[in-house]
Amino acid sequence: MPLASSLGLGMLAGARLYATVLAVGLMLRFHWIALPGMSEHVSVLTDTRILVASGAACAIEFLADKIPWVDSMWDAVHTFIRPIGAALLTSSLFSNVDPAYQVLLFLLAGGVALSGHSAKAAARLAVNHSPEPFSNIVLSLLEDAFVAGGVFLFAKYPWVLAGIALAFLVLFAWFAPPIYRALRAECVAFDALLRSWFGEALTPELTNAQRQWMQQQWSGNRSCEVFAVIATRDLKSLRNVTGTLCLADREAVFFSRRWGRLATQRVEDILAVRVDPGLLEDRLVLTMAGGHKIGFDLLAGQLERARQSAQRTREVLS
Repeated sequence: MPLASSLGLGMLAGARLYATVLAVGLMLRFHWIALPGMSEHVSVLTDTRILVASGAACAIEFLADKIPWVDSMWDAVHTFIRPIGAALLTSSLFSNVDPAYQVLLFLLAGGVALSGHSAKAAARLAVNHSPEPFSNIVLSLLEDAFVAGGVFLFAKYPWVLAGIALAFLVLFAWFAPPIYRALRAECVAFDALLRSWFGEALTPELTNAQRQWMQQQWSGNRSCEVFAVIATRDLKSLRNVTGTLCLADREAVFFSRRWGRLATQRVEDILAVRVDPGLLEDRLVLTMAGGHKIGFDLLAGQLERARQSAQRTREVLS
């Protein structure tokens, strides 16, 4: 029973930590559940101060989770809070079990919570690139409903919830690489945004390997503007890959690292360069002959340089 409960709590806390703490605390306070092996120290979860604090945090999270990009920043802040919270919640519930078993439950709940949080954050990052805000709200409401249903299963059928958690872990292992790339991209973007708030300009430079590639592949001594970017779904095999975009007149090349080696994606016959401001990231869109477009997420702190580069491109083409 503690094993099943820990699996379920970890998955729920990974999506909605404060709602999970509030729901479990209320169920314990009103004696709606009684778990085998439950600790006498669970009174901390039923304490009025804990219930009020978790309720307030739950309300804030409910609103923040439905605003595009605010939800991603919220997830970035909670990358470590949710796993630690899930582990502490499990530890509070089952501190009476064997110490070795308790450590196992502690690690299990934290690991499942981290997996759930990672999947949630990656999904939100993908949805945030849609131009309308309704998909965020719909996805958030579905997560709310999932957690509400999960709390019911936790109280009545914990092994069913544990089975769902195990199935989720299998799927997570399968999709781990793209999820990792999405989370890394989110962290890089959030870090650049914070730096821009403190007035730290982002001025990326080409590495020696990139300069060597430029000398070999691009004839002439052409200057280029260098930007720190994240590839979007327009480059399917490189989606959410962070790298460097070198833009020169009607050509551009995207540098990234794949399996430790330099990878390049060349863009030619550029007819237009557009810059769309955003909240967490700006968007740099390259339009080629035939109307095909490739967009890159531009890290914060480079918007003005990107606008100047777009203007120069328009002057070259005019």
